Amino acid sequence: MQPLAIGTRLRCVDRRCGTLLSADAELCDECGGSALAPIADAQALLLGDAGDRPVAFELRAGLPNVLGRSSPGGGALEIDVARMRGSESVHRRHAQFDERQGQWSVTHLGRNPIVLARPEGTVVVQPGSSAALRSGDWLQIGRIRLQLIVDPARGI
Repeated sequence: MQPLAIGTRLRCVDRRCGTLLSADAELCDECGGSALAPIADAQALLLGDAGDRPVAFELRAGLPNVLGRSSPGGGALEIDVARMRGSESVHRRHAQFDERQGQWSVTHLGRNPIVLARPEGTVVVQPGSSAALRSGDWLQIGRIRLQLIVDPARGI
C-alpha cells in the first residue's frame, strides 16, 4: 500500500472523524465540524482510509493516545476508529501510542496481535507488549490499516 498524499491539506480535529479535507475547506463535509487544522501543525499522525475518505488522527506527545472503537456510554477515546470499515475487529481500547524523548511507541491493550509492516519485514506486537515505531510504519490493528507519520510538515 502506498503512502497517502497529504500535502497542505486540512484535517477535521474531531477525534471520531479525522477526515482529510482540501486546503480551502471551511467545514468538514463528513461530520459538519468547523474545527479544522493544517496537517503540518500535527506532531504525528495516523493516516488511514474510512471507505472512500482518507482520515488523519493526531497523536500528541506527552499524552496517552488511546485508539479504539467507541461504544454507547463507554467514554471518549483520543482516536475513535468506529466509522472506519473493519472497526468491528478493533477492541474498545485496543492500542496506546506514546512519545518519549522523540521516540513513538505502541502498546497493545487488546487481545488480537498488532502487526507492524516495515520494508525489512513485519513485527508482531503481542497483547500486553510494546514496540518502538518509526515514521512510515504501517500498523494492522484488527482489520484497520494505518500509517504513522511523524512530523508531517517534513513528510515521511
